[in-house]
Amino acid sequence: MSHSLRSLAASLLLALAASAGCDTYAGPAFERQLDRTFTVAAGSTVRVDLGGGSITTETGPAGSVQVILKQAIDAGSEREAESMAADYELSAVQTGSEIRAVSRRKPGVAAHLWQRNGIQLSARVVVPPDAKLELATSGGSIRVHGDRTAVVKAQTSGGSVRVDGGSTAALTLGTSGGSIRVGRALGGLRASTSGGSITVDYVGQSNDDVTLDTSGGSIRVGLDTAAAMHVDASTSGGAVRVHDLTFTSTSADKSHASGTINGGGARLRAHTSGGSITIGPAD
Repeated sequence: MSHSLRSLAASLLLALAASAGCDTYAGPAFERQLDRTFTVAAGSTVRVDLGGGSITTETGPAGSVQVILKQAIDAGSEREAESMAADYELSAVQTGSEIRAVSRRKPGVAAHLWQRNGIQLSARVVVPPDAKLELATSGGSIRVHGDRTAVVKAQTSGGSVRVDGGSTAALTLGTSGGSIRVGRALGGLRASTSGGSITVDYVGQSNDDVTLDTSGGSIRVGLDTAAAMHVDASTSGGAVRVHDLTFTSTSADKSHASGTINGGGARLRAHTSGGSITIGPAD
């Protein structure tokens, strides 16, 4: 495991993975990888910034963060791969209580230069549950595995977002085009997508406010049957249904429902510009 950034020819791996003279395409021929491990205190922040590609996080032991950045390069030779890799920043550094990992095209490099052949980016982070996460990619999926007890912010310019959730974590999730799914929302939740569905499998009994917005897709929310919430749900093209909960309506028609569940408490706001909204007991 590498604890520092070494030379391109050494630990920034450019490994030939396809046989010479092979007529069948077998994927990118070279891989550049950075693998670093950091010691952190509770409440530290881990920021990941990708110029496109997927981000995956997994919950690990307290006090340690592992960052693995990969660039799969489709090039005809090692020399060409090195030239293409030189157009990219690949770094993971720690400053105080913050770790910042970056894999993206360097400023000032023309887009057509690095797009002439394929470079696939990805990031994998193993992080303790009490570390804050700020994850961003210019296009790709984001997946946050495991229970989180600190803030999670995740944003992609195009791709799905899936978060297992956590006991007290506040979640802020967004995508410019893709679905969002949350396993457990036990703290506050804000989720928005410009085109895709939003599903929240479980909203806890003592949850903070939940705000869900999509410009085109359905919304489904599963509540703890003891959760007390004020509800405001509306759709510009579809139906709103609140079922099998102790719901007292103050205003309701096919496309809108307002009222309280179990007398009211935190706010649940859900809106879609095109799709149905279903609020019911969690499975």
